[in-house]
Amino acid sequence: MSVETARRTAREHGLTATLAGLHDGLPEPTLTCGPTGCCVLPEPVLRDARRVWNGGAVAVLDPARVERLGTVETPEGPLAAVRYRGETEPAGDPAPWPAWVARLAGLRLGLSEALLDSTIVHLGSRRAGDTALLLQQMVKGTLADVVTEQIEVRTSLTGVRPPIETLADLHRQITQADRMLLRLLGAGGFTMAGPGSLVNASELLADAWLGGGEN
Repeated sequence: MSVETARRTAREHGLTATLAGLHDGLPEPTLTCGPTGCCVLPEPVLRDARRVWNGGAVAVLDPARVERLGTVETPEGPLAAVRYRGETEPAGDPAPWPAWVARLAGLRLGLSEALLDSTIVHLGSRRAGDTALLLQQMVKGTLADVVTEQIEVRTSLTGVRPPIETLADLHRQITQADRMLLRLLGAGGFTMAGPGSLVNASELLADAWLGGGEN
C-alpha cells in the first residue's frame, strides 16, 4: 500500500482497516516494532505474526519476548499495544522503517482529514446567538491553520520519500492539526466515546515509531 493509498483508505474507511491493510502488504505476518521495540497493531496481526522488526532488522519472532502493554480503544475496536524484548543488534535483512513511517504518516493524515470533515459538519450545525460557529472569525482562523498543516504534510509526502527526520516533523504537524480540531469540538472532542479515542490511537502509532517525541 502506497502512502497516498494509505491516506485515502484511512479517510474513507478508518484506522483499523488501513492498518490491517498495511500489514497485509508485508511479505509475512510481522510485528512491526519501532526503535524502542513498541508496536500498536490489530489483534489478528499480533496473533498471526511470525517475524519481528527488531533492532532495525527483520528477525524470527520469539513469542516469549512479546510483552503486552495494554489495549488501545478506538471507535472501530481495540488495538493491541506491545513491546518486543529481544536483541537490539541487527539479526537479518534491514527493516523498512522509513517507508513504514511514511505510510503511517499517510494513514494519520487521512484520519486527520476525516476529522476535519466531521468537525466542519459539527460546527456548521451549532450556533452562538444568531451566528453559526463555523462562521466565527476565530473558528475560521483555526480551520485555516489546520488545512495549511494538512496541505504541507500531503505535499511533503508526495514524490520522493523524505528522510526520517522530516517524517518525524510531519507526524508532529499531524498531531498539532488533530489537537486543534479537538479543541474546536469542545469537551466532547476529548472523550473516549468521541473522536478523542481515534486521535489518541493515531498519536500512539507515532509514539511507537518516534519514541514519544512527536508531542
